[in-house]
Amino acid sequence: MFQIPGLSPELMTILRAEIPVAEAQGCLTSLQLQLIYDHKWFHLFVPEQYGGLELALPEVVRLEENLAYVDGSLAWVVTLCAGAAMFVGYLGDELASEIFSDPHACLAGSGQSNGFAKSKDGLYEVTGSWPYASGAPHATHFTGNCLIDETGEIQSFIFKKEEITTETNWQYMGLNATAGYSYSVKNRLVPFNRAFIIAPAHAKLPQPVYRYPFLQLAETTIAANISGMCMSFFDLAAAQLAKKQVTNTRSERVKQKGLQLISSGSESIQLLRRRFYDALDASWSSHIADGSSQQQLTAVSQASVLLAQVSRNLVNKLYPYCGLDAARTDTPLNQVWRNINTASQHTLLLQVS
Repeated sequence: MFQIPGLSPELMTILRAEIPVAEAQGCLTSLQLQLIYDHKWFHLFVPEQYGGLELALPEVVRLEENLAYVDGSLAWVVTLCAGAAMFVGYLGDELASEIFSDPHACLAGSGQSNGFAKSKDGLYEVTGSWPYASGAPHATHFTGNCLIDETGEIQSFIFKKEEITTETNWQYMGLNATAGYSYSVKNRLVPFNRAFIIAPAHAKLPQPVYRYPFLQLAETTIAANISGMCMSFFDLAAAQLAKKQVTNTRSERVKQKGLQLISSGSESIQLLRRRFYDALDASWSSHIADGSSQQQLTAVSQASVLLAQVSRNLVNKLYPYCGLDAARTDTPLNQVWRNINTASQHTLLLQVS
């Protein structure tokens, strides 16, 4: 139904060759960033009038899943930063033009409402601290949610990189190259036009994506990252088991059990992916026509949660059968496993009922 941007084998090879360097230095490499800029992956949702790709949500989700299959950390940074750049739809033209006049514009941020803002001399005075800004070293702007003192409502703010203080504190077992640093501001004065509300009713641009519920947009993009990493793990595990030396009957049985889990797991994930994309495509088509129903949006959320949870569970069930190399921190298999188990900690995709 949708034209899906693909990744050539040559591009996949180049991206994968950079993974060890990015892993070691704890952030994306200059070559990875240049490819992101060249392909405008930080600007997937940004309108063409501001130099972006202006893709539909189903196109973006499929591309991000493909990227996650290649490199989970790169895909995570693209997903989170492209998601923050989607806020262009809620800004005024003057601010949007200013930000995206830079082809390397990159927005990082947090969804937590950890800031406080109050009016002062025709400006907002903002103080706050936010965690997990994936892609922080490459960001030109940061976003953060704040409680407005006068009204009690939550609004989002955009800060220039020189206005914030970052703390290089990403110390987690996976997604090492995402550099999800914390950031803060204290008594920072910002213009009123840098405050906005992320809701369909407050969209200032006509493109449909800005009127699609942000919850389902976030759920689908993150779930696609986890499913892409899962499929990568299955392929790496299959290659590992194929070359595994069998020394006795028991090791042969372990190998065959691992191959069986890959086969059955792949079938399960492909079924869930079809249901996931069917739900997403149906809700998007209805959204374009006359608006998604609550039933359709609920189906999107349920399919996203199920895809993410089953992906993680199947990977962790297979992991013990992959041998000691799967526990070596310098192997692709281990890196993908760590990335999946870090990414799947995102609260949006945890079952709570």
